[in-house]
Amino acid sequence: MTQPDNPGLRQQVRDYIDTQGDASLSWVETHGLLCALACGPNNVEGWQNLLLEDDDVPAEIQSALAGLRARLHSQLGLGETIQMPCRLDPYEENDGADLTSWCAGFITGVSANEDAWHEQESEQVFEMLLPFLLISGLDEDPELDTLWQDDKLVRQMAMGIPDLLEEIFLFYYAPELSNDDDDGEDNDDE
Repeated sequence: MTQPDNPGLRQQVRDYIDTQGDASLSWVETHGLLCALACGPNNVEGWQNLLLEDDDVPAEIQSALAGLRARLHSQLGLGETIQMPCRLDPYEENDGADLTSWCAGFITGVSANEDAWHEQESEQVFEMLLPFLLISGLDEDPELDTLWQDDKLVRQMAMGIPDLLEEIFLFYYAPELSNDDDDGEDNDDE
């Protein structure tokens, strides 16, 4: 499957975003938001309203967003790679249509239900979220600023984002599969 979503639903949401101007997330940010909600823990009610700054999203757009999120969730469940709406270049700037914007949308999705994201094994969750935090530029931690200077590492993180979405999905929805690497390694009885 080359498109994770229904083109009609996607166009409906994009058209709505276009009418909202700066009051709305961009399509790339919205895709990041939907991916966070698709791969992460259960969603909070009303998450569709994250699309707009100060207003509620109309019911038909909420329904379209829910449909897109469900399709991304199903795609991850089938082990299919999410097709990104932007290049995986962390240093490219493209006015809301770049990886920085996508990661900002992803972090918006995480922030909407942050307690659920960190309910278990918070250190592992932090490690999985590190590329999104770093590339989004939303966290002003000086350690992240230092890490940002390592171009090779940051680019590796960016290229790994599609696989990381699957890893996060497995962590929350199939933990027995996400921990396969650990099985049998701690059986040393000596």
